[in-house]
Amino acid sequence: MSVELTIMTGLVGIVALLGIMRPAMLFEYPTAIAMLMWFFIIPQAQTIEANGEFNDYEPTTTWTYVILCVVMIIVGFYIGAARRNGSTTRSLTDFRAKYNVDKLIIGATILVGVGIFALVLVSRELAVKENNDAWTGPLAFYAMLSMLIIYGASLGWLLYLYTGSKKALSLALIGLGANLPVVLFSAKREVAFTVAAVFFLGVFFVRKKSISRVILLPLVLVGGVLVNQAGTIRGYISANNSSLIGAITSNDIINEKVDQSRNFNETASAVSDIAIAKWTGEYAFFGPYINTLIQLYVPAFIVGHDVKDSLKVEITDPQDDIISHYYAPGATRTGFSDSFQSLHFFGCLIFFAISYAMGFLWKRAVVGDILSQLYYMILLSVGLKSVTESTSIFVGGLPLIFGSTWLVFRYAIIPSQKTSVTLMRHTPQRPA
Repeated sequence: MSVELTIMTGLVGIVALLGIMRPAMLFEYPTAIAMLMWFFIIPQAQTIEANGEFNDYEPTTTWTYVILCVVMIIVGFYIGAARRNGSTTRSLTDFRAKYNVDKLIIGATILVGVGIFALVLVSRELAVKENNDAWTGPLAFYAMLSMLIIYGASLGWLLYLYTGSKKALSLALIGLGANLPVVLFSAKREVAFTVAAVFFLGVFFVRKKSISRVILLPLVLVGGVLVNQAGTIRGYISANNSSLIGAITSNDIINEKVDQSRNFNETASAVSDIAIAKWTGEYAFFGPYINTLIQLYVPAFIVGHDVKDSLKVEITDPQDDIISHYYAPGATRTGFSDSFQSLHFFGCLIFFAISYAMGFLWKRAVVGDILSQLYYMILLSVGLKSVTESTSIFVGGLPLIFGSTWLVFRYAIIPSQKTSVTLMRHTPQRPA
């Protein structure tokens, strides 16, 4: 291995090991990122170096950039966590004084209902979609709205843990249960992690109980298999009419050795993107983030495709022959790719900003701030996708996350609180 890859492997391995040695740190953002990279990015990186023909571009620039990004993730998280907190809703009594819990349950129920309806629409669209067809605008929009299931279920789970409400528990079980078919029969690794994170984070934040190592170690092993062999597992499930559990326990999967030398993976795509950006000297600045927001929130069926395309920032992609040679069909290109394409090595500051926000939320969540607990539970899985898919995914999800939950909490706020907020805004200040 190169010196750069050795340092990268050691850094990621040390941070990931903390999650095993101290389960209370498992869901801290840097630890969760490191564990994901250990099973996902590191094996792919080692394959790239082991097979010289796997990717013609020099990968050491990418390894250096990844090291810088990991350092920024660690530093950003702990700086955010060290920030002095202002006023927080640190007890259930304070929370009840500000919000009507029954209305919160109603609002969360609406989120779950809309999300399930969107998930049904996604299933209908996929049923008539050919394998090689691109995702249509409506399909992407429905898929985004289906995430409301997680938002509503997370709120329901927190409310149950705090109040013992059976309505909130039922809502959480329905919301999380609606995602189980996606996990069991489609082997969606991000959905599996999201469901597990919501459950265990809720218990940790409210009951102050970490995951037992007896449970943690099997989960890590199963997660490692799912992360590395998701495609193989999906193929096994489809061919054998099986499930995720059947696939993972199958000898065919256990003994499967994928010939990675013939498959371009996500990390190889990142190496290519970074090398091309450095070679051409062309950077998109914040183009990927603007384009993601437009793609998700500007409906072409209302404004038209021409208007929507005109709003996007033009980004120069490699020629088709380069893409077909270096990029895996259907594979993502990682957050290291779009951040470097945007700001060169300064793209690591995007990871710093994401991690700073996660650290800020974590610090408030562990001392009992219910809103911070909710947002951390929701954002953790999106934050992990900033590594495996793109950092623009994290930015693109923020309007839906904060917009939908703001409506719920605005609906549930107690009238006296609304009045006091209004009076504070309109009370004239005394002259000094």
